[in-house]
Amino acid sequence: MEKKSEKDKVRKPELVFYAGSTLLEGPHWDAQNNLIYCVSIEDNMIYAIDPESGEVGTYLTEGPVGCAVLDQKGMILEAEKSGIFRIDPRTKEKQLVAKAHDDERMRYNDGKLDPKGRLLVGTMGYDDTYEGKAALYAIEKDGTVRTVLDGLTLANGMGWSPDGKTLYFIDTPTKKVGSYAYDPETGEAIFEKYVIEITDGSNPDGMCVDMEGMIWVAQYGGEKVCRWDPESGGKLEEIRMPVKNVTSCCLGGENLEYLYITTAKDGETQEALAGGLFRVKLS
Repeated sequence: MEKKSEKDKVRKPELVFYAGSTLLEGPHWDAQNNLIYCVSIEDNMIYAIDPESGEVGTYLTEGPVGCAVLDQKGMILEAEKSGIFRIDPRTKEKQLVAKAHDDERMRYNDGKLDPKGRLLVGTMGYDDTYEGKAALYAIEKDGTVRTVLDGLTLANGMGWSPDGKTLYFIDTPTKKVGSYAYDPETGEAIFEKYVIEITDGSNPDGMCVDMEGMIWVAQYGGEKVCRWDPESGGKLEEIRMPVKNVTSCCLGGENLEYLYITTAKDGETQEALAGGLFRVKLS
């Protein structure tokens, strides 16, 4: 019997969590505690979800929260309207780490830890789009802030190659994934080329890089997450979602066997599961 190719596989998304979020984003896997973190941006809420038991922890933020990740000490690093904060997940004690910008028109958006543990976080317009006014910042462990990329419009998904020497980054209006030479020691990024282009009318949103160095891109407005080869620019696989707006994705599970996927409502149709967290078994 002929073996199915990656493109031919049909993977069925499973709903993991639903709380009526309008904009669920930024999934982050906590391997130490087997939890999946994500943020409900417009509800000012961070969720820590046990996908097996269904137990949910919550952390309220002041204003919209763009991202929440865990640092090497197990503390939550999150970017809310007024700055970057560190939260102790046990006590919920919160401390200000840094303020990357003071432009009231902008809010923080997607963010991730780089291979050395510094937080990279981007910005976007709060109520409107401001071309060229967004940026990607690096927050060092001591709270020092440095601009990695500027002149952006809507800083979004990012991820690193397995060797940590290539940063993949999405400025959504370009509809492309850019490849940058990345120095993990300094956190500096130099643009090399665009490696993927989304041409179906949807918008590239969040993304992640798998263990084989392939890129998973959530396509907002496209009802899908797709796996791409950054070397050839070719699409390897497409996972169809039951909702239109797919916002981000990350690998998770004990052996990183799941792809966790966040979604958003579109404000027009009454999609029953929009704004939910899903997962798909990859292996």
